[in-house]
Amino acid sequence: MHDDTSLTTGRVKRVLQERVLPAIYSQSVPLKVSWHELPGEPVTPREGLALEFSPTQVGTPWGAAWGTTWFHLQGTVPASWAGCRVEAVIDLGFDVNMTGFQCEGLVYRPDGITIKALNPRNQWVPIAESAAGDEVVDLYLEAASNPVLLDHHPFLPTEQGDILTSSSRKLYTTRRMDLAVFEPAVHDLALDLEVLLDLQEQLPQGPRKMQILQALDNALDVLDLQDITATARPGPRRTRRGAIRTRRAQRARDLGDRALAYRLRVVVAAA
Repeated sequence: MHDDTSLTTGRVKRVLQERVLPAIYSQSVPLKVSWHELPGEPVTPREGLALEFSPTQVGTPWGAAWGTTWFHLQGTVPASWAGCRVEAVIDLGFDVNMTGFQCEGLVYRPDGITIKALNPRNQWVPIAESAAGDEVVDLYLEAASNPVLLDHHPFLPTEQGDILTSSSRKLYTTRRMDLAVFEPAVHDLALDLEVLLDLQEQLPQGPRKMQILQALDNALDVLDLQDITATARPGPRRTRRGAIRTRRAQRARDLGDRALAYRLRVVVAAA
């Protein structure tokens, strides 16, 4: 009997990275961005909010080693997004292969109240759980351009560890500062695929492992790669030809439920 494990896992990883994860935000509009680069030490939030900001755009390098840059982000939620969950998505130039030890940010309201932090794997800011449409968005972001000292080859000699010897070169380039529609069903699907992939890798050869692999395979069979948002939701999936494959979708959901039960059982047993 042929072992197709590598084909299934390769397919899931490819679809997850190339299709599912990018579809977590289905629509987006850019924010208006202005900034102020501080010449030296950080300032208090009250001082930061009172700075004079000049226009800039995404894709501009920012931040010498150990520097602080304040960004002012402004925008309006489109009226057509009424009823949607809306977030701001902000990428300061993060390396997502590292959990931290690089640039980071802290987001404020105009009244100085802290909203949340930003880091490589946490780039979102809540705007509206269910938008009414036409909400005005006004955010301030204090960004720290910490140099990467423990890179993929850690403990190499560096002059970046001291502000007196570090380079004045801009270390980071902003990649994204948008308002976006968050799709909970796609996010949940991504988490299920990631966890089940990890779970099957830890299981020995046997029925449980093969059932999870079959569930993953069947789930992708009924996922329309041209319409991730619609076909990630529970219920009958439609193929690109528009035919409802109810029986196959139900089978995939049943197997997925069993795989999820296995996953939960393992988590509970390990707790």
